[in-house]
Amino acid sequence: MSTRRRPHLRLAVALSLALILALGLAGSAAAVEIRGGDEVTIGKDEVIDDDLILGGSRVVVDGTVNGDLIVGGAEVVINGTVNGSLVAGGQSVTLNGKVNGSVYASGASVTLGSEASVGRNLFFAGYSLTTRGGSAITRDALVNGYQGILGGEVGRDVRANVSALELDGKVGGDVQADVAEPDPTFPRIAFMPGMPTMIEPGLRVGPEAVIEGQLTYSSAVEQANAIEAPPEGGVVYQTPQPGERPEARPTPRVSFAFNVFNWFIARGREFITLLVFGALMLWKGPALLSMVTEKARTQALPAAGWGLLVIIAGYVGAFVLGVLILALGILLGIATLGGLSDTVFGIGFSGLGLALTAFSFLVGYGSKLVVAYLVSQLAVRRLTPQYAGNKAVVLVVGVVLYVILRGIPLLGWLVGIVVTLVGVGAMWLAFREWRARPAATPPTAAAA
Repeated sequence: MSTRRRPHLRLAVALSLALILALGLAGSAAAVEIRGGDEVTIGKDEVIDDDLILGGSRVVVDGTVNGDLIVGGAEVVINGTVNGSLVAGGQSVTLNGKVNGSVYASGASVTLGSEASVGRNLFFAGYSLTTRGGSAITRDALVNGYQGILGGEVGRDVRANVSALELDGKVGGDVQADVAEPDPTFPRIAFMPGMPTMIEPGLRVGPEAVIEGQLTYSSAVEQANAIEAPPEGGVVYQTPQPGERPEARPTPRVSFAFNVFNWFIARGREFITLLVFGALMLWKGPALLSMVTEKARTQALPAAGWGLLVIIAGYVGAFVLGVLILALGILLGIATLGGLSDTVFGIGFSGLGLALTAFSFLVGYGSKLVVAYLVSQLAVRRLTPQYAGNKAVVLVVGVVLYVILRGIPLLGWLVGIVVTLVGVGAMWLAFREWRARPAATPPTAAAA
């Protein structure tokens, strides 16, 4: 049995490492430096000669990273230098320093300060992107979210799919944008404390803007009056038509990069979430993780069956409960003239929403963590037994291996289904065993 498993494990590990290198994440998983905590700081004089993964509530990088930097947190601030690429996600991400590679950023607010520099491309997905005057992106900027405020310089092309786009900086190539219809009555509010103010939907090109190529924009209405600085390559306006391709000249370089960006953002989001969730489990619940992992190892086939039943029952049950809450609220509203209906709706749907969110998180991420950790345990024990006792290494290798396999077309879809069913089933079996433990040890009867 062991002779059969070893080649497959080696092939899987070799494939994962090769793909990591192809994506630019140089170095083996065991060599990557990982830091976490409530507040994580890389000092101004600190130099990291490796790839670096950081996670915390507030993360500040003032030093130098001679590799790729992957960081996630509520507040992320990069003041130093990253000599590789930067993958950042959080509520607020601010880049004031220099990144020699590409920047892949996702968050409610992503800001490039006046001294920020990106050596290659910027890929953004989230709510608001702001590039201040003085910032520089050497190649392309791809923006996907609600609003983009571009006041800095972009060396080549800009591709934006947003509701609101403001251009006040310089673009060395073309601008291609899908924007919403202007709405002068739109309320300019900050939807969360510390977040940027929502700007009015539509396209605006300021009088100081410079576009050396062509501006092509799609919108329900023409917005020529909002273009105060005419682009050197002219303006093309097009109304979006379902099923029709735009007539503007194609930009295959940006389109291809945008597809790569979407793939990378999806994998990066999954990687960061699994890594942070796994680190939390190793910190607060290592015994629980071991218990569930053991169920997946010893009862994989029954777990898959239970997993399917639990997922169906969970979502169907949530729907039925929602209907019952709605019916009860309506009946109480009629009986008490609305006196209790608001309370029932508020408490009922809030509780149901919280429970459904927790259940969906366990289905979407908890199940993956269980199976990824199990497969990594088996692989590390056989291939690198010296790291078998290092839970952090096992976690990183397992998450990396799963995320890469999950990103392979077709195979990744199949892997995702199998892993989800086995993981959810293993959690259910572990929960049943935990619930049964008190019943297995009845109270001691008093001596007669």
